[in-house]
Amino acid sequence: MIRKTLAVIFTFIVVLAGCAKKSAEYDGPAAFSSGRSPREAANDADELSAENAYDTQEITIRKLIISSNLQIRIENLDSGVNKLNEIMNKYNTYASSINVYENSRSYTLKVPALNYKTFLDEITGIGKIINYRETTEDVTLHYYDLESRLNTKRGLIKTYQDYLNRAKNIEEILSVESKIAELQAEIDDVGRQFRLLNNLIDYSTINLELLGPISVTNYGKETIGEKIKGLFTGFGDYISAIAVILLAIIVYGIPSIIILLFLYWVLFGKIGVLKKVFKFFSDSKEVDK
Repeated sequence: MIRKTLAVIFTFIVVLAGCAKKSAEYDGPAAFSSGRSPREAANDADELSAENAYDTQEITIRKLIISSNLQIRIENLDSGVNKLNEIMNKYNTYASSINVYENSRSYTLKVPALNYKTFLDEITGIGKIINYRETTEDVTLHYYDLESRLNTKRGLIKTYQDYLNRAKNIEEILSVESKIAELQAEIDDVGRQFRLLNNLIDYSTINLELLGPISVTNYGKETIGEKIKGLFTGFGDYISAIAVILLAIIVYGIPSIIILLFLYWVLFGKIGVLKKVFKFFSDSKEVDK
């Protein structure tokens, strides 16, 4: 009898232990039955997953952003531009901006990073290098951080979608859907940053300026036609100067002369105001004597 009773008790303990183990291993929406909200449970999963993803990420390839500034002088600008276009087509390079000047051209070139060194070697061969500067930025940690965050959030989206299928009431549904919307917005933002960084890594930037010959002026002797043209140009300038002087005389000289004549007539002429004043004082002195 005692043996049967002990056997029953032992069996009951084993069954209880198995149930407890299954309950502990259940990693789904346990929050739905334990009193914790789906948002709290998923936030914990988000932090843990992101930490594990970054810690286990092996950095095998350095991620570099390479850019350079280059000035090249060439003897024939048109020929140099044609040669540059050929090299660009050869290495699948495109220009994000082009500026055309009288004796120079400037480009912002996007070169596939794998072709960067070879492309640079070829374009430096079309002329004389005047100036060259290269910068390299190591963005390895930032790259893998964005990649890990993006993968983690995509995994969490799937987890929340699984939560949504097991939600028991409208409150849980709305809570999970809200978190899914937040995660999707974060995925879109991180995805944009990741794509931009990838583009900068995959395509190196070269700011190129092609300079024409130092002097494009013809220093040869003037022809007869050029001399005659210069003579007429000088004569025209001379006539223009005389016309300006005559115009100045008419505009300023004649009125000035008229004003001076009027003042002379008033002060010393027929009216002679000053003459009369001087005469008055002279007569006064004689009377006093």
